[in-house]
Amino acid sequence: MPETTTAATAGAGADLTRPAGHVPRRCWRRAGAAVLIVMLLGAAAAVYGAYGYVPPEPGRSYHSAYLAGVPWHYADTPVARFFYLHEGTGTPVVLIPPGGAPAYAWHNQLTALAGAGHSVYVVDLPGQGRTVLHDPGFGWDLPAMTSALASFLDAVGLRRTALVGNSWSGGCALAFAQRYPQRVSRLVLVDSSGLNVPDIWAWRVFKIPILGELLANFDVTQGSVRSFLDMAMYHTRLVTAQMVNEFWAPATYRVNRRATVLLERRLDWSQTQARLGSTATPTLILWGRQDRVLASWQAGQLARALPHAAAHVLPGCGHLLELDCPRQANQYLAGFLARAGTGRIISAGTFRRAAAPSPVTTSSRKAGR
Repeated sequence: MPETTTAATAGAGADLTRPAGHVPRRCWRRAGAAVLIVMLLGAAAAVYGAYGYVPPEPGRSYHSAYLAGVPWHYADTPVARFFYLHEGTGTPVVLIPPGGAPAYAWHNQLTALAGAGHSVYVVDLPGQGRTVLHDPGFGWDLPAMTSALASFLDAVGLRRTALVGNSWSGGCALAFAQRYPQRVSRLVLVDSSGLNVPDIWAWRVFKIPILGELLANFDVTQGSVRSFLDMAMYHTRLVTAQMVNEFWAPATYRVNRRATVLLERRLDWSQTQARLGSTATPTLILWGRQDRVLASWQAGQLARALPHAAAHVLPGCGHLLELDCPRQANQYLAGFLARAGTGRIISAGTFRRAAAPSPVTTSSRKAGR
């Protein structure tokens, strides 16, 4: 048989032995390598986006119409250059905005409490609003946050004051009262952290390495801020374009983006919970029944654990009570703070699921007006 025929026959025989649909092994190896390369490139992009990318700060160019009409100041300390508002004279009250929020959050209370005879301060703690961090080794935990607050009080000459905080900042105010009891005359916790319970998933995702940083770097938009405010407010009609912009602008600052991630990972509320029974500061607890960030059952648990506390759960109000139901919040705050110099102590463990008897309307239809 000719050689060419033998070769052709051998080739034909080899083809007949290959299973139908067979893909050569080298093709699978190439496909696997391509997938691996894509995965590695995706992982590298994620790591760069989380730790190498420097996000812009578009909020720096926002001009706040609110701040244009109120007296604002800076107080320099070794920890930070604290941004704060101040109105009024009389007994001092310090309002701390909820975690990640600016001083605007208390705009309904600043003038109202000043008119009620108080010297009212609204201060942005590190990681909030327009405060500028000086300390490169700042710890972003409860000891660091309480020390920062102490440095601000020293800077403005307040040896003793009433403290009011909402959400994370309520927990920081509680921790401050536990650490410096002689410096706090009265304490108000508004939909406050302080119990060792898990956060909702919208916040817990910041605990996840890389993912938390990616969200902080890329998901601070006016749309995401509006979504949060819609969740945190019962009366969503009160969420205006100005409110969204006032929250959004400082949230774009890089230090505040980073603070959101680190505070979620490092604030340890088991510390505050463990010391509730020895917290002697007279305390008012206000909570929105429709709070979707921190469930309202926590108000009763805090009131029962604190020796001198009263809790009121208000219907038709959400997590940002001071913005959602300002009239009710102002009436409770004014009444409680007016007793700061009387020496009257709150009965231990008082807890009401509706608003206390007062001119406050408890109807959810009218709440917040």
